[in-house]
Amino acid sequence: MGSKKVVDIDTLAKITAKFREKGKKIVHCHGCFDLMHIGHIKYFQSAKRMGDILIVTVTPDRYVVRGPGRPVFNEVLRSESVAALDCVDYVSINRWTTAVETIHLLKPHLYVKGADFERVENDLTGYLAKEQEAIREVGGELVFSNEEVFSSSKLLKDYFGVLPKELDKFLVRFTKRFNIDKVVDVLNQMQKVKTLVIGEAIIDEYNFCHVLQRVSKAPIVATRLFASESYAGGALAVANHLAGFVDEVGMVALLGREDSREEFIRGHLKPNVTLFPCFREDGPTVIKRRFLEEGSMQKMFEVCHFNDYPINGGTEEKVINLLKEFLPRYDMVICADFGHGFFTKRIIDLLGREAPYLVVMAQSNSANFGFNLVTKYPRADYVVIDHQEIKLACHDQHGELEPMIKQISRSLNCHRINVTLGREGTLYCNNGTFYRIPVASWKVVDTIGAGDAVLAITSPLTYLNLDPELIAFIGNCAGALAVQYLGNKESVDPASLTKLIEVLMK
Repeated sequence: MGSKKVVDIDTLAKITAKFREKGKKIVHCHGCFDLMHIGHIKYFQSAKRMGDILIVTVTPDRYVVRGPGRPVFNEVLRSESVAALDCVDYVSINRWTTAVETIHLLKPHLYVKGADFERVENDLTGYLAKEQEAIREVGGELVFSNEEVFSSSKLLKDYFGVLPKELDKFLVRFTKRFNIDKVVDVLNQMQKVKTLVIGEAIIDEYNFCHVLQRVSKAPIVATRLFASESYAGGALAVANHLAGFVDEVGMVALLGREDSREEFIRGHLKPNVTLFPCFREDGPTVIKRRFLEEGSMQKMFEVCHFNDYPINGGTEEKVINLLKEFLPRYDMVICADFGHGFFTKRIIDLLGREAPYLVVMAQSNSANFGFNLVTKYPRADYVVIDHQEIKLACHDQHGELEPMIKQISRSLNCHRINVTLGREGTLYCNNGTFYRIPVASWKVVDTIGAGDAVLAITSPLTYLNLDPELIAFIGNCAGALAVQYLGNKESVDPASLTKLIEVLMK
């Protein structure tokens, strides 16, 4: 039976309101608290001494960004273990990524963080600065405890073996070359790389269904639809990932005149993405409707709406004129080619001649399998491709990847190729030298969009000609974050990426 101290967050808001009316001083602690240890206990005891009522909010499982195997204990067990301490009065599982909304709801007098944070400016994620602003807005104060510092992440890594062996072995060597400050510096360098993304706009629609009993008169699956969500996918997703790290992102996107969804698209792009839409007159904006079973979230089938014939000459001419105008304004161009008729030979040749730094992704999917090959590009400076796509491009189903990568490198005169390997991580080739990074994924909700995240985050790093192993590692972490979300529901952001990397490198 659960502790009576554990309540939902709305109930906790009512409880704290009553204590404020009675003049009680409310102290708030917030965190993951995955492995309860002496550092946590001292932290809570220190916080309780600062006021009358100690409330603790626990990060929900879906927002725990601490690497493979985490959280070790689910949100219910973590909240129960915190509630077992005498110094804690109430515990609630948070609803949001950070404590910002929570602070506004609970209005504590003090928001207490552990001594490991020391100062707001030392928080690499930027979350603490936002939480400090929130506590000031409700008339409270951010304070730090002074107990001895322990780390759940480090204890779990050092003594409980939560990381896969290959990743742990890699990190031991990797952390001798790099530290978290170097990674943060590298991510900050991306900001000034002006980037133009070119590709098909795709609307990813997810329909959540309850499977009914099989119909006796026909061998069909009957379902009841109970919810739908739509996300900005395709090249739009690439631009949104980039926009968290790069100040200026241009977006030349192909939309359809029929059912363009332009208003939806503009409303789902980050503020620093400037959209330059191009319309094909003979079809809709690409819409991919996926139907999922509600319990398992398993995809049952997909219905696609698009015209994947090459765009006509008039549309092609408009695109070419637009590119001639915009290409000189940007440092780097990313072709997010999903194989739905946008990238004609004339457009590809123009990009090959005039793009200052050309990044290419030519995706194979159910609509173009075997036809949308990266080899249709005569030149590239950086290519992101998955292991199946490179086999198709080399017409070699069973061969070794490294010789195939060298073959593609020669074909495109491309010296940087990043191959995503699914559960095996990534294989990055830089000027003939290979860097294999073990997978950092720990919770896979949906693999759709992971390659887009890797493409977006690593491209500016290759443009800056930074250390190839560091580029591959950062890209791998970006992909690990992306697979936690359904489709392109969320974009990889600097705070989450920094937090994951910090945890892995401890």
